[in-house]
Amino acid sequence: MTIFAILMPSTQPNLAARIRQAFPQDHLSVNDTQWLISTTGTAENLSSKLGIYNPANPSEPFTGNAIVFATSSYFGRAPSNIWDWIKVKLESSPSG
Repeated sequence: MTIFAILMPSTQPNLAARIRQAFPQDHLSVNDTQWLISTTGTAENLSSKLGIYNPANPSEPFTGNAIVFATSSYFGRAPSNIWDWIKVKLESSPSG
């Protein structure tokens, strides 16, 4: 699985609700504007699925503004629940 970081410039309730609905078991809210999602695909796929921006249909209504990053490694300092979630998700197999 890939872990994606979703970075919002401000609190976005509609986008947060979409994340919870689309990834009920595979999201972690770091705070109101920073989220982690574990899924397959690309940052572009995830952006489209969440309604941030869909390049196939640019005029489609959007749910919020955010930057989507796919992680290739991680390091830093955070509460242990974040590190535990990352470890479990990186070691899990894609479901499907």
